[in-house]
Amino acid sequence: MTILDCNVSNCMYNADKKCSKNNILVEGREASMPHETCCSSFREQSSGSARNAVSQPKTTLDVQCKAMNCTFNGEGICHADHIGINGVNACVVAETECASFRCKQQH
Repeated sequence: MTILDCNVSNCMYNADKKCSKNNILVEGREASMPHETCCSSFREQSSGSARNAVSQPKTTLDVQCKAMNCTFNGEGICHADHIGINGVNACVVAETECASFRCKQQH
């Protein structure tokens, strides 16, 4: 389980800068930089929709990861203790990113 801070304020799952989902998926199979990744679990909070009032922010959650070049990716699971998802004004998945991505080749 990973501690996740979410700065994607426009995501319907964002609850006090934490994710209210039990798990997320980080995409970016060929990524070598954080901006080449994204949180494919992102769903835009539209003006007419309400956030799920039943869901509470999770302090830890499972993070599936398809960023094969990330040093924290172990068989498709993120093994970082703490990650951040960025994309303050995101409207689509591609405008989000895993800010904690670290390329294996950079060591």
